[in-house]
Amino acid sequence: LLHKVAMGRRKLRFDNGALALHGMKLAFRLNETTGIPDLCGTYPIRDSNRLVEEYMLLANYWVAQRLITHAPKGMALLRHHAPPVERGMDVIVNAVRESLGYELNASSSKMLHRSLVEIGKQTSSTSSSSTNCSAETLELQCINEMIMTPMCPADYIMSGDFPEEEWRHFALNIPYYTHFTSPIRRYADVMVHRLLHATLQTNNGSKRSINGALTRQR
Repeated sequence: LLHKVAMGRRKLRFDNGALALHGMKLAFRLNETTGIPDLCGTYPIRDSNRLVEEYMLLANYWVAQRLITHAPKGMALLRHHAPPVERGMDVIVNAVRESLGYELNASSSKMLHRSLVEIGKQTSSTSSSSTNCSAETLELQCINEMIMTPMCPADYIMSGDFPEEEWRHFALNIPYYTHFTSPIRRYADVMVHRLLHATLQTNNGSKRSINGALTRQR
């Protein structure tokens, strides 16, 4: 059931305009005796990875919503992802068309994702190899890597410092987002945990009561 719901949400995300850029990740098999790598290959993305990803994205979105609606105005810590640099993206679109013969529509995250899906279908239909090392598959991986170049790095913002239209997350194509699910490796998540906890400990959501709850967590 969890998997069915996650895959349904995944389809809905991409239907609504989310963008997925899958950079190549390497995995190594170490020699049990020497500890030196014996084998190197691409890290396989399994359904279990996708399941966890969907629920993490959903949790982060809901927590962002809670902070916006219950924390004092302007105190929500959000994860912002701006649209790509237009000039840089135009260079990539032209290079892909002229060098590889594929069309990329970079007018929005939704159209960019659709273009990559279509290119993936074309490379799959022309590939004569069942491995991940065919020329066509490598072309798609190269296009993914190229598109990442003009992408703006995501950053953290306080909601009160920016108008609502600038809270958007380009790649996810949603109005707001935060980082909540990885407090063991990101301090921003720790801050979000503390702020969320403070909103749950207070009834009126005033800045004074939130600050009091945050102080008690120290």
